[in-house]
Amino acid sequence: MAESDLRCRLCGSELSKGLVATDSRHCCLNATPIAGTCPEHGPVGPHHAVED
Repeated sequence: MAESDLRCRLCGSELSKGLVATDSRHCCLNATPIAGTCPEHGPVGPHHAVED
């Protein structure tokens, strides 16, 4: 999946990738990687990222 092809499953907005969206984990207590940042919902995991 190309980063520009990712959209938020909740609202359909295009996800942006930046410093927040990496393959690293958000913190030691949350093992979910950040897939991208939705303008409406903030950082979302891969379970909330869908292709165009």
